[in-house]
Amino acid sequence: MSLTLIGLGVNAGDVSVSALNALNEADVIFLRTEKTASAAFLKEHGIKYTSFDELYDSSRTFFSLVKKIVKSVKSELKTGKNVVYAVDGAVSEDSAAAQLSSIKGVSIHEGTSKICRALSLLSLSAKGYTAVSAYSEDLKDFSFPLVVFDLDSRILASRWKLFLFDKLGEELPVNLLIGGVFKKIPLYELDRFDGYDYSTVLVVESIELTKKERFGVRDLFDILYVLRSPNGCPWDKAQTPYSIRKNMIEEAYELVDALNLGDDDKIKEEIGDVLMQAAFHTLFAEERGAFDRKDVVSELCKKLITRHTHVFGSDDAADGEAALEVWDKNKQKEKGYGGAFDYVSALPSSFPACMRAEKTYKRAKKSGAVFGAVTPEVIYRLASELSAKGDKEVVAGKFLFLAVALVSESGDFAEEALSQYIDDYLKKLRAVENKLKADGATFNGVDVERAYDEIKKP
Repeated sequence: MSLTLIGLGVNAGDVSVSALNALNEADVIFLRTEKTASAAFLKEHGIKYTSFDELYDSSRTFFSLVKKIVKSVKSELKTGKNVVYAVDGAVSEDSAAAQLSSIKGVSIHEGTSKICRALSLLSLSAKGYTAVSAYSEDLKDFSFPLVVFDLDSRILASRWKLFLFDKLGEELPVNLLIGGVFKKIPLYELDRFDGYDYSTVLVVESIELTKKERFGVRDLFDILYVLRSPNGCPWDKAQTPYSIRKNMIEEAYELVDALNLGDDDKIKEEIGDVLMQAAFHTLFAEERGAFDRKDVVSELCKKLITRHTHVFGSDDAADGEAALEVWDKNKQKEKGYGGAFDYVSALPSSFPACMRAEKTYKRAKKSGAVFGAVTPEVIYRLASELSAKGDKEVVAGKFLFLAVALVSESGDFAEEALSQYIDDYLKKLRAVENKLKADGATFNGVDVERAYDEIKKP
């Protein structure tokens, strides 16, 4: 009993002498497909085989097809026969062959690669490329040139056209090898030809940044590399983590403002600005050899897994509040806080004062480290002390902190509540001012509250 994997190459006669000997000595020969020039060569030499073309027609997905092929080959091996599984192109280009290659004692006769042939016809380097079968369903990212082989139907061509539209744009020039000849076409024409078969290959060459219609995160970093290069932008080259640190805060606030407005175009723009700031600081770290973007993403993914032990572990969380409790418990464990002070004081000092007060109080309460009761009576007493002589700054700070704490106790968010009140205050102010201007009056001597009440009357 033995298994031999053979790559038949692209054209008739590409098969090697050693592979031809193995074919002649085999008890059973399976062909991935007989609809190839290399398979026609076997017919000419009277070599009998069984093709898996019927499995192609009966399989619902590419993965189920591969599963059926592997099962059929392994089943024949159990009978003790010498079995050959032959594919067009190279053995390494076939998913079923890749699985079968792990069988102990398997022999491999590699053939001419469909990928390398396509690249050579275009005089492109066979280095750093991404190659994928048109039947594959799991391509997430790729480098250039991109080679899509087995593009044997108009349906597959249409699917790949739509997939690449989103990533590259509809007008991008691409290379389609069909009928043995390369055609330079815009991407939107990919599914508009006759003659798609086993030999049809799509090749997408690398695209200059300035000619792209669609971009990915990798492009963002490539652009920043250019901007920071010796011949780049004087302003971008001069920036440091310190010089633009406040830009992140400003961009984050602008994003929140866009979210409050519900303006999708503005949200899209502001998310991009926040992402650019994150990319800038990642690039700074790369330049000083601290970490790179893969480290950033890896750290984030690890944290999402270790903090969500109610999803990826043994903890339970019946609702959102319980989920936050699990997150916080795991965070404290990871951070190694030594006590209440470590936990409470770990909040960034750059938070807006209201937000910092709110989060400080919540953490202090969770740790059982609150100084005294937070009640309206305490707030009233402090309010009266504000008009008295003494250290008003200390009293004012305590008054504001406890006011925020009282709002937190009610279940609201002080930062959002105060922001909303400011917006409402400005709306009222504008309404009164517009009315005064219409009446030829000013704010001098006007009871603003009463004027607003008059405006509200039907």
